[in-house]
Amino acid sequence: MGSKVNGVCAVTDINTIAAVNMMGHNNPPVEITAFDAIKINIDDLYDEALLWLDGEPVETQDQADALNTLMSRIKDAAKAAEDQRTAEKKPLDDAIDEIQGRYNPLISGFFSKNKTAGKATMAMDAAKKALKPYLDELDRRQQEAARLAREEAERKQREAMEAMRKRDAANLAQREEAERLVREAKVAEEAARKAENAKAHAKGEGRATGLRTVHRCVMVNRKEAAAWVWVDHNEELMAFVQELADKAARAGSRKIPGFDIVEEKVL
Repeated sequence: MGSKVNGVCAVTDINTIAAVNMMGHNNPPVEITAFDAIKINIDDLYDEALLWLDGEPVETQDQADALNTLMSRIKDAAKAAEDQRTAEKKPLDDAIDEIQGRYNPLISGFFSKNKTAGKATMAMDAAKKALKPYLDELDRRQQEAARLAREEAERKQREAMEAMRKRDAANLAQREEAERLVREAKVAEEAARKAENAKAHAKGEGRATGLRTVHRCVMVNRKEAAAWVWVDHNEELMAFVQELADKAARAGSRKIPGFDIVEEKVL
């Protein structure tokens, strides 16, 4: 534990800090900001800590008391900094709150998830609810049409392949018929591909609105799901379990399966 060289400037009032740090200078007074004063104070405390905290343990009560004084002054300086930070950003916070207050009734929940919805959000939600049943039915019809078109394409392909296999190279009529069936099979294949790529959507001004495919998980077997997490996401699982156990211990639990409750003293 190092020796204390300079007295710590234990001042948390910003104006006093500025005055103390300007004492002894022959230069004309320099205007100092609240941030500058706070920074000077914390820098001084940090330098003081460097003198004290050299890796050696505290050995005497005097050292412990002096270190506690330093900690108290660091805490006061940090509190002064936090208070000033809060005061400096308050006008910005107030301005943001005022802007949010004007726009929330209009677009709240439109671009992010909010509990309350603005007028544009409610209007959009209502429009989607009205449009979705139509698009669902249109999508069903398109899928059915695609299925029939695919079946027709496969049937024509089988007919063309059979005609090509059976044709007599010396029979011109058979050759023409087989080639005609091949052409029809190609047309049917293109029609099936087009039907399969069709999307249910609504046009009009702006970008077309259509259904999109999303995937979500529905748990059907808790044991298998837990086994998957255990194997594939073990680190995340253990971190979550540890968090739950720590929360239970802080709440007063003194016996948790799989854990030892360790008591330790902290500052």
